Amino acid sequence: MQNTKKKMELIIHPHELTDRWIGLAKELKLDRVSIHPVGGMSAHETLQELLKTIKDKNFRAQIDKLTNNGIEVGYEFHALSYLLPRELFAEHPEYFRKDAKGERTTHGNFCFSNKQAREIICKNAVKLAKELYGSCNEYYFWLDDAMHLECNCDECKKHSFAHHQLSLMNEIITELRKEIPDAKICYLAYYEGVAIPEDITPNDGVFLEYAPFERYLKPETFAFEGEYLELVKNIIKFFGTENSKILEYWYDNSFYYRRAGNKLVQFTANNEQINEDFEFYKDLGFETFSSFACNLCDEYVKLFGEPDFSAVKNRTI
Repeated sequence: MQNTKKKMELIIHPHELTDRWIGLAKELKLDRVSIHPVGGMSAHETLQELLKTIKDKNFRAQIDKLTNNGIEVGYEFHALSYLLPRELFAEHPEYFRKDAKGERTTHGNFCFSNKQAREIICKNAVKLAKELYGSCNEYYFWLDDAMHLECNCDECKKHSFAHHQLSLMNEIITELRKEIPDAKICYLAYYEGVAIPEDITPNDGVFLEYAPFERYLKPETFAFEGEYLELVKNIIKFFGTENSKILEYWYDNSFYYRRAGNKLVQFTANNEQINEDFEFYKDLGFETFSSFACNLCDEYVKLFGEPDFSAVKNRTI
C-alpha cells in the first residue's frame, strides 16, 4: 500500500470560526478546517447564508489566519437544492424527481436523467466553487440530506442511486476542471450512496468520502463486519484510496443539540472508539480522517469548558 501522509480535519459551522478555533487547529496540528452550514432539507438556505458570510471581511480574515498558518480550508455541504433552484419547478417540473407516487416534487434532489437539469447543476457548481473564499482544491457538493430521494421516473429507474450520483459527479468534475484544472470532487458514500455504482467508473478527480452515519442511527445493532464490511472494502477498492476520506461524527455535538431542543448540552468524546477507529480506517487505506465538530463553539466553552480532543492531539496516524 502507498505510504501516504494521513491528514486530519475537523468540520465546524461558519459562525464557530473564531480565534479560539484557529488556536485549536494549530494546537491539534490539523491539516484542514472545513466549514459546514447546517444540513437537513433546508441546507440550500443555510448555504445561501454561508455565501453571504463569505463576503464579510471579518470572516475572510479568519480564513486567512488559517491559511497563513499552513492549515487548509474546505467547505462541505448538501448542495443539490441550491445547484438546481427549487423555483424552476413552476416552469420546468420535468427537472425534478418523481416520488414513490409518481408525482414530480421539489422535495430533494432532481430527475437524474434530465439533461437540461444536469447542465444547470454543473454550471452552478463551477460558479459556486469560485465563490468559496480560500478553499482548497477539493469540493464537497453533496446531494440532498435525506433517505429515499431517488427519482422514480422510467429512465431513472434503469440505474441505481449510486450510479446516478457518480454520473453527476463525473459531469461536475469535467466542468470544474475547465476553470480549475486541479479541482477534485467527492463522491459521498452516505445513505443510499453506500453502494457500488454499476456500469460506470469514476472520472479522474472524483474521490471517495465515506460517512458511516448508519452506525449512529442504530448504534446498538451496527457493526463493521460480514457483508457490510465487505461492501465498504469494495467501495474503497472501486474508487481507490487516493484522496479517500472518512467523514466521522466523533465530535458532532449536533446530535445532542437537536435532541435537547436546539440547546447546547455537555459533550463527552468516546476516546476509546476514536482510537480504535483511527486504526481501523487506516488499515482500510483512508488518507484523510475527518469528523464533524459542530456545536462545540465559544458559547459551549463558557458553559462546559473545553471539550476533550486528546484522541486527535495524541493520534498516531
